[in-house]
This record gives sequence, C-alpha cells and structure tokens, in this order.
Amino acid sequence: MKEPRTSTTRLLVVALISMSSAVAGAVASKVAEGTSGPERPAQLWLSWSPKARETYVWGYLDGFDRGKHEGCWFHGEKMEVYMPKPVPIETSPQAVCLDALPRYTESDVHVYADAITKYFLKYPSDAGVGPPTIMSQLASPPSLSIDQIHAKLTGR
Repeated sequence: MKEPRTSTTRLLVVALISMSSAVAGAVASKVAEGTSGPERPAQLWLSWSPKARETYVWGYLDGFDRGKHEGCWFHGEKMEVYMPKPVPIETSPQAVCLDALPRYTESDVHVYADAITKYFLKYPSDAGVGPPTIMSQLASPPSLSIDQIHAKLTGR
C-alpha cells in the first residue's frame, strides 16, 4: 500500500520541478547578461521590461500545466494497478488528480504579470516573496488578491 503515497510524492516533485524551471530561466538570463541582479525579488521583477515579465508568466504557466499533466498521468498509470476494473474517464485517477490541483483561470498572461507588478509596487519590502509565491496564490484555489497574499505571507 505504499505505492499510492509514493506516486503522490512523485507527482508533487514533478510539479515543483516544473514550476521552478521558470525561475531558473529568469535567473540564468540575468547571469548571462553579466549583471549582478538586484537583491530582492521585487527589485528584480521591476527591473524587467513588460515583455520579460509576460515571458516569465508564460513560462511559469506552461511549466505548471505540463508538470500537472505529466504528474497526473504518472499517478494514474501507477493507480491503474489498484483498479479492479476500467472506470469512466471522468472518474479515472488522472481526471481526479487534474481536478484536485489548482487552475489558472485567466488566459491572458498580462493579468498575472500585472498582478505581480502591482504586488511589488505596493509591497516592495516583503522579504522572501518572489514571483513563484505570488503566482501560486493567484491560482484558483486560493485565488487571492494581492492584499490577501500580502496578509497571508506576512501575517498582517
């Protein structure tokens, strides 16, 4: 019975690796430019052009979506061993997994890039709050506003 727990753990690892790939790409681009990046995530984000911010969000959303689907399909394949008979696709382990994970409901990357920008303009001193943290709180659920994210992350 340890297999389902192992599958869930692997699912989470795949999702985390996928989401962090966008951050790694952004940091690598700053290093490649030969600049020493700003110390705080807010400074780094605000130093980027609107196009760079949108590209980051696009990469984050793409990585999140790919990680979610890959992880759920991996989980589903492992769970099929425990299924006594075929089930309808809408109740398959893959479908249940996908339904349980957060979604990004906006199709326009500008919405998320603008939300991160507004957060950093309003709360530039929030230590340890970077774009991935803000993005995770913008997903639905929890689908928080920037003020709710700030309150949740800082305890204020």
